[in-house]
Amino acid sequence: SSMPILWLVKFMAGMDRLRRRLFMRFITGSPTLPVGGLKRLNPRLTVVRKEAEAPLKPDDYLPSVMTCANYLKLPAYSSEEVLVEKLTMAMREGQLSFLLS
Repeated sequence: SSMPILWLVKFMAGMDRLRRRLFMRFITGSPTLPVGGLKRLNPRLTVVRKEAEAPLKPDDYLPSVMTCANYLKLPAYSSEEVLVEKLTMAMREGQLSFLLS
C-alpha cells in the first residue's frame, strides 16, 4: 500500500489515448501493448522504488526505466501532483533517448 504506487495506478487509469501511448513508449520502447494488454506484456511490468541520494530528495528526481525489462524506477514522491508532473515530464522528454541510470 505504497502511496506512489496507488497514485501511479490512478494516473494510468485516467490516461487518454495519447498519454497511454507516451507512457507505453517510455516504459517499453513501443507505443502499444501486446494483444491481450498488460497481462501479456513480457517481461511483466515491474515497478521499484528509486532511492534518493543525499542531499537530494525523491521529488528532485524523474522516474527512469529499463525498457528492455519493462522496469520502472519510481521515486517515493511526496504527493500525487508531484508524481503526475514528474512522470509526465519524463514521458514527454524521455522519448527515444538512451541514458544510463
